Amino acid sequence: LRWGDREARFAMSTLFLASALTVAGLWISGTRFEVASLLVAGLDFLVFIIFLGHALLSQRYWTICLPAFQLMACFAHVAKIFGPDILPRVYSAGQGHWAYLQMLLIFLAAKWHRNHGPPEEAEPKTRQ
Repeated sequence: LRWGDREARFAMSTLFLASALTVAGLWISGTRFEVASLLVAGLDFLVFIIFLGHALLSQRYWTICLPAFQLMACFAHVAKIFGPDILPRVYSAGQGHWAYLQMLLIFLAAKWHRNHGPPEEAEPKTRQ
């Protein structure tokens, strides 16, 4: 979690905490994606709001993708609520798939920051 800038650390911390709370929410609700868990759905919508706020306040462009991916995970909940005959494996894959893309995006942003540093540290170009 110490890799990358403040933006990447905040996003990864949010994602790790949400993943842990999702496991806890599934345990509390006693489901394994057979039915739509309103507790897990509420958590995912809360994470969407957090990522949306982060993207709106951030100076980095990569943060815009986080709420988009999270919204897709939220759509999986809505689809399961309105279509309860969706198979549990399909429903759980719809949840996990977007989290993996979020992790990959945050990892790449942190790696970029590690290799290139923040824009403020860049050397000023001299005119020739």
